[in-house]
Amino acid sequence: MLPTDRQVTDEDWEELGSVFESVLPEVSIADHEAVGVDRIVILAVAPSHHRHYSRGTWDPTDVTKLPEPHTLDQVNDRIAVLVKRYPDKFIGFGAVNPRYRGVNWAIEEMERATTELGLTGVKLYAPYDRWSPDDRNLAWPIWKKAEELGVPAMIHMGSSPGVEVKMAYGRPFLLDDVGLDFPGLKLLVCHASLPWVEECICLLLKHPNFYMDISGFNCMTTRQETFLFLQKCKRWGLPLSKVCWGTDYPTFEGLDTLIVRFQTINEEADTLDMPPFTEEEMRGMWGENFLRFIGQ
Repeated sequence: MLPTDRQVTDEDWEELGSVFESVLPEVSIADHEAVGVDRIVILAVAPSHHRHYSRGTWDPTDVTKLPEPHTLDQVNDRIAVLVKRYPDKFIGFGAVNPRYRGVNWAIEEMERATTELGLTGVKLYAPYDRWSPDDRNLAWPIWKKAEELGVPAMIHMGSSPGVEVKMAYGRPFLLDDVGLDFPGLKLLVCHASLPWVEECICLLLKHPNFYMDISGFNCMTTRQETFLFLQKCKRWGLPLSKVCWGTDYPTFEGLDTLIVRFQTINEEADTLDMPPFTEEEMRGMWGENFLRFIGQ
């Protein structure tokens, strides 16, 4: 939908406004049920003083009915409201940003979100919020607290078209020391770190509690490219039990397209003269691997 013959402008993005419109929770549930998805991970977006990207930080339709005044500090409360309203449908992850109100606030907010609000885990947006995952001052206290609490963490890795996003902080090798210093931490690397997917494979090979999802990645690749990537995981020794399918809903491609692409992925096996993925591997990537990651 974006032009490919020139640099994308702000006006081009504005014309795609419908892609970024708010989605009511019942619409999300209906969209997923229509294609056979029965559980949905919903993510808070960490508050920030500098980032223009605000999706997930506000509730423009006031569907959560939180008390006023509405502030950025309510991002995790909003997710918690929806999880409590639809407990059989939504799995909620909170979000914190150590550069918003400082590291101590981030730690306390993560503990509040998971122990008081009942959220399952925490999502981190280091490249968006401009902190490095291997920063001993900003990141280490967060990893330590997550490990102590037994809280599964997800982190955005890879690139982004946002001009303010720090690409240098999206490289998966930055998580290597994290795995070494916090071996009990359960961490999911989002988007397979596209475009640094091979680096992500190497990272997961080393650290037993590290997983990846292919959300976003599978929106940018063809069915054959996804098939070959997953085959590479196996050839390099990475079990597919550490790979989780995902959608990045409600952006990028529609659920019906993504579902069919993955359901039919083994059709590429004959074309490429390679072995198909087993029923167990497919079932794991569809959902069982993620449930194991979060301890369910």
